[in-house]
Amino acid sequence: MWALTTAQMRKSIGRLLAVGIAIALGTGFVTATFVTTSTIEETALAAASAELGDPDAVVQIPREESLETGQLDAIAAINGVSTVQPLGFVAREVRVGGVSTQVLFTPVPPDPRLGQVSLVEGTEPTGTNEVAIPVSAAERLGVGIGDDVEIVVTSWTDDPTGGAPESTGVSMQVSGLASDGSGLGFGTPFALASLDLMNEWQAEDDWYTWEGATLLLTDDADRAAITEAVTAMVPSAEVVSGEEYAENAAASFTGGVLVFRGLILAFAAVALAVAGIVIANTFTVLVAQRTTTLALLRCVGATAAQVRRSVRLEALLLGLIASAAGIALGLGLGQATLSILRAVNDGVPLPAVVPVSGWTIAVPLVAGVLVTVISASGAARLATRVAPLAALRPVDAPMAEGRTGRVSARVVVGWILAIGGIAAMAGALVWSRTDPAGSFELALLLGVVGGLATLVGVVLAAITIVPLAVRVLGRAVGAAGGPAQRLAATNSARNPRRTTSTATALIVGVSLVTMMATGAATARSQLTTMLDEEIAVDITVTSPTGTFLSQETYDAIMAVDGVAASMVLEGTQAQVTSSTGTVSVAAWRVGDLRDVEAVVRTATGWTRDHAAYADGWIVSGDETVTINDGAGGQYGLPTRLLPGLPDFTMLLESEAWEYSTLEADTSAVWLALTPDADPRAVSVAIEDVISQTTPSGTPVATVAGGAVQRAGYAQIIDTLLIVVVGLLGVAVVIALIGVANTLALSVVERRRENALLRALGLTRRQLRASLATEGVLLALVGALVGIILGLAFGWVGSSLLLGVAGDAVPLVVPWETIGIVIVVAIVSGVLASVLPARGAVKVPPVVALAS
Repeated sequence: MWALTTAQMRKSIGRLLAVGIAIALGTGFVTATFVTTSTIEETALAAASAELGDPDAVVQIPREESLETGQLDAIAAINGVSTVQPLGFVAREVRVGGVSTQVLFTPVPPDPRLGQVSLVEGTEPTGTNEVAIPVSAAERLGVGIGDDVEIVVTSWTDDPTGGAPESTGVSMQVSGLASDGSGLGFGTPFALASLDLMNEWQAEDDWYTWEGATLLLTDDADRAAITEAVTAMVPSAEVVSGEEYAENAAASFTGGVLVFRGLILAFAAVALAVAGIVIANTFTVLVAQRTTTLALLRCVGATAAQVRRSVRLEALLLGLIASAAGIALGLGLGQATLSILRAVNDGVPLPAVVPVSGWTIAVPLVAGVLVTVISASGAARLATRVAPLAALRPVDAPMAEGRTGRVSARVVVGWILAIGGIAAMAGALVWSRTDPAGSFELALLLGVVGGLATLVGVVLAAITIVPLAVRVLGRAVGAAGGPAQRLAATNSARNPRRTTSTATALIVGVSLVTMMATGAATARSQLTTMLDEEIAVDITVTSPTGTFLSQETYDAIMAVDGVAASMVLEGTQAQVTSSTGTVSVAAWRVGDLRDVEAVVRTATGWTRDHAAYADGWIVSGDETVTINDGAGGQYGLPTRLLPGLPDFTMLLESEAWEYSTLEADTSAVWLALTPDADPRAVSVAIEDVISQTTPSGTPVATVAGGAVQRAGYAQIIDTLLIVVVGLLGVAVVIALIGVANTLALSVVERRRENALLRALGLTRRQLRASLATEGVLLALVGALVGIILGLAFGWVGSSLLLGVAGDAVPLVVPWETIGIVIVVAIVSGVLASVLPARGAVKVPPVVALAS
């Protein structure tokens, strides 16, 4: 049977190729998942190691504690300890002219093995007048080795009423340039300073930041004795090796990587399940086409078991070959992606070669083979269902539809599951509305179970849904088209089982894609509405207490592209007493409260009066509050809630301000942006103009606001959507391969029929058009049913996850995603018909009729 099996595979190589591609895509998906998560784990470990250097031991202490200089000196004096390097940093602003940047300074290591930051060029700083700054900071500031920079320190007084901050700058020389990489501390770059300078800064800040220490030990050191001595000095300390520390640090970072791997593997499972549908459909048709051959084998002595083993062996060989190709594909894509990331991320310790473990090879290989063999099992049973003598009759052997009882039972079970799943989802929605506080988890679980039951039910009952949809859509296409389109509509409905199997693969993939897109669109809409209400000011520019924004700064801010409107405020810190207690707020004077409408999204119809407008942190509703002006005066003012103001903010119209006798000692500008503005770009531009227009030695105004936050959340949602849709897109691609495979097999089955049509006058172009229309009908039906299910699943899931206090969540239709899915289905249906049509028109009608 081995020779027979391999011969049959060689004869059917073209038909098996599409199945092999589907398997390879699924196993490649699994391989890429393992490669990606293993790379993350290895990178995290390398980053954690780079954060320390190469120490023999690490002294760890709880986050809320710190090591003092005296304790470090005592540890250094322990017998067996040769070198001690404190772990920690001091944040400082580095300024040159009007440009500044924040860096984290760490001490110069006494031994290269304990270096947290490596020098790119220059020398290590010595004394208290030299520093080594990161390459990125040097490029931003436009300085090099030997140039002077200003190290700025801003300190605040202990005056409870506020007081003006004091900003001092000290000129220091750049002795070297440090690498931007900082282990797990990605973000603010690390710089180098001498230990003496670090101690001076810590004394200035009155805050010790040493969070541990790294140690080098002598060759004859007793680790147990050193550990005991360290814990005697610092009872909360823990002494571990450098390897243990790196592994623990990496584990804290990669704890979610295993969850991430599980989530991605779930998407891979969907892709493999869809591939299984394609495999089952293809093998069933192949076995039906070989009915005569298999019957002849049984007549000459082959047993039914041997024939079944032959089909399973064919599936096993195909699974092995395609899975190996998929593993190679996944490794290749992983390595290519890693090479690109290494080229654009110099500071990240990425490995040069993708890490490959036994699981990386074994899991996708076993998964691919099992899915292939299991999916082909039905075809293997079908191979021996027809009696040998009956199969040898010289008539076309139609693909077996299965016994009516089984199909009917499957349909009944499918509809029971679908109706029960819909009822469960509806019950979950009602439950979450009637008891939103106590039933969230249970309602969500019920909704998830209902959704899964509905999807499984639709898959089982699809043979009653898909053929009907194909006939309805086919009639519309046939009525609008010509003979080729009418022929396609008839052909697409001739084999309900195959049509259903092909469309089912698409239904699963498209429904999941649409579900995620609907959920993301709904979440984005709900989040935007919530943030517009809670953070209604796009951008705020606030000068520190005791300073005012200059006219030059204001003009430069208004000249930034993307700024649409502004409101200038002057204010101070004030104590406000209400029914909720006494709090310190930023009290701002505005000339006319109608000006608020220009910059606050939720402000509408405000009238000029003496009321102060407060956010919900200050008062619980409209009430009269008492304002303490800081000089002993207390004044009562009525308030009114204005949603969306920054936290602990109160606005007073000019007359109310004068009545309260508050004295302004700071200023701010609230800005509204144009609809097409990029909030991040505008914020960076405003920060640049503030740095350039702020005199040296003056504290720099802070830039904040809701626009950047809104854009950040939207970007997170969009990024997650792209990732998830991309992952689920693999399943859609596999399903579309199934459409091509179905058309190719249909062409082979209708060989004489197509030849007769050609002989009766059907042109090559009409035959190609007929097959293209058939492919589009199959793809469109699967896509449309999947879109309907996906919209329902996405809305129910969003309602359960985002419904607050029982509020209804509107359905937000992701028209862009739906449009893309439909276009892809149409284009893919046409492309899927190209090769089958070429094979159909290549054979002369007379030759085909004689076969």
